[in-house]
Amino acid sequence: IHNVQVVLIISPCAHIHSCLVLCPADMAMSNDEIVATVSAALETAVQLVEEDGWNEEKVEGEAVVKSKINKEGRKIFLCTATVNVPPKVLEQKMMDIDNLTSWNKTITESRVLKNLKKDVFVSYQVTAEGGGGLVSARDFVYGGKAVHR
Repeated sequence: IHNVQVVLIISPCAHIHSCLVLCPADMAMSNDEIVATVSAALETAVQLVEEDGWNEEKVEGEAVVKSKINKEGRKIFLCTATVNVPPKVLEQKMMDIDNLTSWNKTITESRVLKNLKKDVFVSYQVTAEGGGGLVSARDFVYGGKAVHR
């Protein structure tokens, strides 16, 4: 078993393993425009991860949550954690969009709506209710891209 560092940026715009939340206006975009938008979101996410200025908010075991204010004035989060799983298995699980609910209990529904390129897709996900009912379930359409760096 290998230790892998998983990095996620959680914001309204981008995650690394790059997911971009698409709004209804985005759905009128061509496939090429969606691919370009998702690719740009991934580049922005990578740049944010590499920037200085992150403030540690919480440490739990090997998981560290940091935050900062982005250039748009929004608070964004960075979480790093070491997981004991071979890198290939982790990648396979994260990219198996149609079966995310088998291991990610914060998602109640997940499916690929459209594969745009080998590494770019549009998916639909529904989150679980949280906080004892204080946070309602929500649904999202994501543009996603996977890259190896």
